[in-house]
Amino acid sequence: MFAYKDGVLLVSPEQAEAADGDGAAAARPVLEGLGVVVALDGEAEVRLALCSCVQSAVPGAGGMGDGEEYKLEFREGTEDAGVSVELKLRCVGDMVFGFVDGRIHGGSPFTGRKSFAAKRSISITVDRMGNVSGLMANYQHNDWWTRPHFDPDPARLPPRTVSLLWRDGDACLRLLPVCGPVFRTDLEGGGGRDGQGFSIRLSSCRGGLKRNEGLAFVLGCGAEPYGLADKTADAALRVLDYPVLPRDKKTYPEVLDYLGWCSWDAFYQQVSEENLLAKAEELRRLELPVRWVMIDDGWSSEREGKLMSFAADSGKFPHGLAHTVQALKDRFGMRWVGVWHTIAGYWEGIHPESPLAASLRRYLYSTPDGSLIPYPDAAAGFGFWNAWHGLLRRQGIDFVKTDSQAAIGNFLQYERSVGEAASAAHQALEASVALHFSKTVINCMGMATENIWHRPQSAVSRNSDDFMPKKPGGFREHALQNAYNSYFHGSFYWGDWDMFWSVNHDDLQNAVLRAVSGGPVYISDALDRTDPAKLLPLVYSDGRLLRCDRPAVPAMDCLTADPLNGQVPLKLWNYAGGAGILAAFHLGEGGGEIKGSVSSADIPGFADGEAVIYEHFSGEGRLMEPEERWSFILKPGQCLLFVLVKIREGITPVGLADKYVSPHAIAGQWSSGGTERVRLREGGKFIFHSRRQPVFARVNGEAYEALPSANGIYQVDCSGLREEAIIEIGLDLPPPSAKNRKIR
Repeated sequence: MFAYKDGVLLVSPEQAEAADGDGAAAARPVLEGLGVVVALDGEAEVRLALCSCVQSAVPGAGGMGDGEEYKLEFREGTEDAGVSVELKLRCVGDMVFGFVDGRIHGGSPFTGRKSFAAKRSISITVDRMGNVSGLMANYQHNDWWTRPHFDPDPARLPPRTVSLLWRDGDACLRLLPVCGPVFRTDLEGGGGRDGQGFSIRLSSCRGGLKRNEGLAFVLGCGAEPYGLADKTADAALRVLDYPVLPRDKKTYPEVLDYLGWCSWDAFYQQVSEENLLAKAEELRRLELPVRWVMIDDGWSSEREGKLMSFAADSGKFPHGLAHTVQALKDRFGMRWVGVWHTIAGYWEGIHPESPLAASLRRYLYSTPDGSLIPYPDAAAGFGFWNAWHGLLRRQGIDFVKTDSQAAIGNFLQYERSVGEAASAAHQALEASVALHFSKTVINCMGMATENIWHRPQSAVSRNSDDFMPKKPGGFREHALQNAYNSYFHGSFYWGDWDMFWSVNHDDLQNAVLRAVSGGPVYISDALDRTDPAKLLPLVYSDGRLLRCDRPAVPAMDCLTADPLNGQVPLKLWNYAGGAGILAAFHLGEGGGEIKGSVSSADIPGFADGEAVIYEHFSGEGRLMEPEERWSFILKPGQCLLFVLVKIREGITPVGLADKYVSPHAIAGQWSSGGTERVRLREGGKFIFHSRRQPVFARVNGEAYEALPSANGIYQVDCSGLREEAIIEIGLDLPPPSAKNRKIR
């Protein structure tokens, strides 16, 4: 499907033949004018000359499969004194693996030894791309977070682009830069011979290297973009042979399957035992089933931004952390309590004059600027985290949130290669988290690729910049980042779409956004600022979330279109209980209405056959044909929430109308003797579709009424049941006997 010829990488989505002979007519350019530029310490960039190109058949290795390999040799100078870069393009079916081997030849400490620059040491340049009919890139816009970019001109790709998706006719192509054990790869606009195109840039972030070698990128082609994201990420991890798992092989933490509350936006750094217990009392009074508490930044003993002790701040927690934790659990029914810390202990590391610095010196590393951090070695760093996490566990702590993770590169730049530093830090941390907290950690401020590619087993990672509760219009950027970051980030993690306020100018939109996210749901309401009505549709009575099956991603018609420009709504899709979930948001600026539509084709797997569609807020439902579209208009601040269920014989259950992710409540369905039975995880306003009017309805053996609305939609209201419910709907049998005529 892929082939290289005369400086051009070609693709033939319609056939698997190589791009020569009879296959040449069908093939079309994808990347044109490949070249290589190198940067040495203290010298200007140099474009190398292409010296040779050798094609060979390569048997499957490293999980890649059989394919064709094109070995391109670029050089400046001689074999004894110069620079060479070997670019290997291994084409395997619908994917290309790009390997780089850069070497500096000759030189010695006595004659002026040369080395690669720490940043942008090798750049693979692309003069032009093929036909780009739509583009979405994710780029690291600061040290901590990524956001989307939609301009189809590759020359305008932002620096530190970490994922690139584009359309070429009917095909989708995805270029995924890799962060390996030595260097990280990024994309950036420009670099082609005419100043156009883009560059694939490799950086070790370490000086003195005479050789840079490893997998630089994976390029994939497919008919649809969603499986392509997972496929390219999984293939890269297999080739790297990392102890890092893709998301679908990780275990989602039990704690985060329940509603939580975090202290950050409620109290910021003034968190204390007093205000934590006051908030817990309020939640109990409201009968809101919050089941975990995160004690965020502000609880630690610190001085000058550096950690002084493993103990809690004695002024804020006069009886110690264990006393607070026990009160939250015993008095207020919290099942789990977590605490916050950074990847360096505290924002600036460990204080050199602290008792910790003296007692744990063998586990700490002093950087050139004098910062003291956990040692950047998996074994030695584990010693620090094991000591702290062991103490926290004995105090009743159940999990941790680890912040400021992208600071690893800042603390250790030029000291360690970027991949080596991140790998050591994350392995040390996660080994301790696995030992003490059953692998439960919320990774945060870590969307740099060195973080994303080097966490071995942790399952949850923050997916966007912070929720900004006091920022007018802040929902637009927050929703934008979470929606589009999820496209590449969701292949590695369930995204944490951050805490939110249930009383806020964007409270309903924030609640629906979290409902479809597939990740944790937790609030950070201050005292006397919680609205249960916004939160109860998210949870069962025991606090368990009605959580979607996977990370939500934008629908096809907005995946490569910027929803901030007011031309298209943001539509996010997910699955729950075999049904499709789709939420629509108005992110456009300017205050006008926006038009949109939804169809079965918006959710993969629903394009064929009839489906029942139901909109949560209007309560409207109907049958939808495969080609039919439901048009809608969104006002600023408005959102819609749709459920799609494939039509079934008998009745088609939709779920609980009083919950956002309504089909999650359906635990099973079966039929016998003209009676349809549905098991619900909990009672509520059960809705279903039927082509025939039901003859009777029963809930746990008692007669209820099946109330019709329009278009074959019916409701059985068993809201009073906070337990499993068996719904029986009779379509053929006569009404039940008199003893069962207790109608509700």
